[in-house]
Amino acid sequence: MGTAITTVLCDLDGTLIDSRRDIALAFQYALRRVAGGALPEEAAIAQHIGKALEHMARALGYHFSPTQLTTFLDTYRHHYAASGTPHTRPYPGVTTTLQALSFLTFGVVTTKAQEQAEALLRQLQLRAFFRHVQGWVPGLQLKPAPDSVVAALTALHCAPQQALMVGDTAADVLAGKAAGLKTCAVTYGFGALEDLRRCAPDYVIDTFGDLAAVLRTANGPRHTGGG
Repeated sequence: MGTAITTVLCDLDGTLIDSRRDIALAFQYALRRVAGGALPEEAAIAQHIGKALEHMARALGYHFSPTQLTTFLDTYRHHYAASGTPHTRPYPGVTTTLQALSFLTFGVVTTKAQEQAEALLRQLQLRAFFRHVQGWVPGLQLKPAPDSVVAALTALHCAPQQALMVGDTAADVLAGKAAGLKTCAVTYGFGALEDLRRCAPDYVIDTFGDLAAVLRTANGPRHTGGG
């Protein structure tokens, strides 16, 4: 048997929390401020959640000057923070699964700005489950680059072969693989299933609760508390 998984790194948006509505509203608000015109629908925006904001805008056909981009990012972040994210909730089974697997070490790896990620996890009463939260900080390359995953492993003193990366987009799977982790894709988030399958994750789950079975499979009953 291989090395047991002791640490689980989770993406945030689309994996732990359904934040689609609040992100789309802030995104539309910032676009209105900078670009005007017809705004993309919530569903179109949601397809790109998990990318850097600048890349989301570009994927939706917006090409900002440096000044416009600064205004767009500042407007988005201010509006998102000020809104109190009233529509954002943990996905079904997230809280109970984190409680059930609390003998493992959990971390978050997200493209959200560090302070935003921390605040949101506190608001949703999830922060206590995570030993480390790796949000975006200036100078850190975002997923699919492995940098943020490696930073989280370093903070948790964990070897890659002892960790599993769980996420809903190809970027999560690719970042996990590039950092040497086993990977688990979730199908209920914002990523397209065909994109996820193309990345060949080690595991694919349809609900966060299925993570317990994945860890039993990966580790055998000896390492996951039996039953």
